[in-house]
Amino acid sequence: MQQDKHRTGKIRNLLGIVVSAFFVVVGIAGFQRTQDPMLLLAFVVMAILSFGIISLIFRLVDRLLDSLDQHRPK
Repeated sequence: MQQDKHRTGKIRNLLGIVVSAFFVVVGIAGFQRTQDPMLLLAFVVMAILSFGIISLIFRLVDRLLDSLDQHRPK
């Protein structure tokens, strides 16, 4: 397991869960109004994708911060 040197792991997980939960809630509310299962499915897929995209962005930020740490004069 990798170390979380920049302490972004908790933020990444929390933000990913909050955004994903938002999409699920919107999908459920839309499904209750329209009874359209494709709407619910679309929002569940967006929830999954949003969690993955947020994780990817934070991993890229971690890599950027690691590269800046390597170039810092000691």
